[in-house]
Amino acid sequence: MIKPQMIAAVVIHALIALSFLGDPEYSFLFYFVAAIVLANVIGILLIVSDKKTLGAKVFLISSAVMVPIGLIGAFGARKILDEEKKKTFYNN
Repeated sequence: MIKPQMIAAVVIHALIALSFLGDPEYSFLFYFVAAIVLANVIGILLIVSDKKTLGAKVFLISSAVMVPIGLIGAFGARKILDEEKKKTFYNN
């Protein structure tokens, strides 16, 4: 299950990327942040496709690049990793 913090982070990152789109002087920042948004979306798709640990790690790493705003998504991804550890612990 995708955490609300992760959705909020993707939306915020996308808005930040779009804010750089209008100014040609900062177009490189658009591409940089857009790559982070793409990595976030890939992480979410992996989580949805039942590869939760890998998806959460991808999302966590890509969100960590956007400190301090990225910490919102990183907390959500961390919750998923913690839940997976608990499941593994209790199932063994």
